[in-house]
Amino acid sequence: MSETHYAKGTTAEDLRIFLAFWPQLFADVEEARQGIVEDKEKILGNEALPFAWCYLYELPIREHIVLALTSIAQNFDGMLDPEQIVVWMRELTSSHCQISELPRLVDRIGQHFDEMEDLSKEQAEKMLPSLAGTLGISWSMFNTLRCVLYHGCFLNELIERIRAGDDKALFDAVRIDSTIISCPSVSCRISKATLLQENSFFTKLKASINGKMAKREQANFQKMRLIFEVLHEAGATRLTDDQLQELFVEELKLYSSNAKGGGNAKALRKFADTYMKKNATT
Repeated sequence: MSETHYAKGTTAEDLRIFLAFWPQLFADVEEARQGIVEDKEKILGNEALPFAWCYLYELPIREHIVLALTSIAQNFDGMLDPEQIVVWMRELTSSHCQISELPRLVDRIGQHFDEMEDLSKEQAEKMLPSLAGTLGISWSMFNTLRCVLYHGCFLNELIERIRAGDDKALFDAVRIDSTIISCPSVSCRISKATLLQENSFFTKLKASINGKMAKREQANFQKMRLIFEVLHEAGATRLTDDQLQELFVEELKLYSSNAKGGGNAKALRKFADTYMKKNATT
């Protein structure tokens, strides 16, 4: 097992832990979402508090996660020790790479809840009106990570491009989460298109809302895009060709090596140049 540090202490083992964490996170989020669907009359009834999470997509990932944890803590007021929330947020923000710290943080939070006593009837009734909003905020964190799988960047980075006039970024973002249309940056573009009667824009917007992500669903390439974002967040700006070979072919086994003619090595270099920001070839 290699002890090579690919970015500020981040090793291949750290990255393996994160890749193993992702499928479980996906399953847990989907299970929670289906629970809301099944109990929608109770959870989203007349007593439910208004909620939205799209505003979080305008924030950098660190601010997104910290604000989301703060909001969740507020919804669990009286049931979670505020000092514990502070400890979790300090652990996250002090880490050299917030994304690679997430699996450990989620595990610690899960253990904390497992050790809590069962909620009383009064506590459950108090929490119920805000439950959908709490899960919605968790959904936002899941979606901004899912964006990395498909597009190699967080949702806030797509929104930055939207502000600069990039409609393709808007359509890509909407495919991740249709609530994106409520973000101020996106609603401004939609308002402009409405005023100018840009029918082609709305045709593409409708197709994006109803569209699928099939072209980018190849599992290994998803994982590779995610790894490049993890390394970028950890401060890496360059991986050599040898490091790419070691990490993706030998350690993570996400890419097949073909020394004959160097074809696959060149394709891996091109993929890295596309998805790793400020990357340079050797």
